[in-house]
Amino acid sequence: MTKVQTLMLEINKLDQNELELIQREILRRVDRRKRAEAALNKLVGSGMGVWGLAQQYLNAFREDDRL
Repeated sequence: MTKVQTLMLEINKLDQNELELIQREILRRVDRRKRAEAALNKLVGSGMGVWGLAQQYLNAFREDDRL
């Protein structure tokens, strides 16, 4: 039996209050995940150009280190 099947069997045994509690928790977690994904999507591409500057810094650091 899969985890989902086991959960469904257990869910069928719950009363309405328990079901509502589980529903609220699931919705809270889904909402949290959606907000996290939205925040990460806003950051996509925000570091463009930074790696070139970082490479220049590293190159300069390496040159200074060799002296």
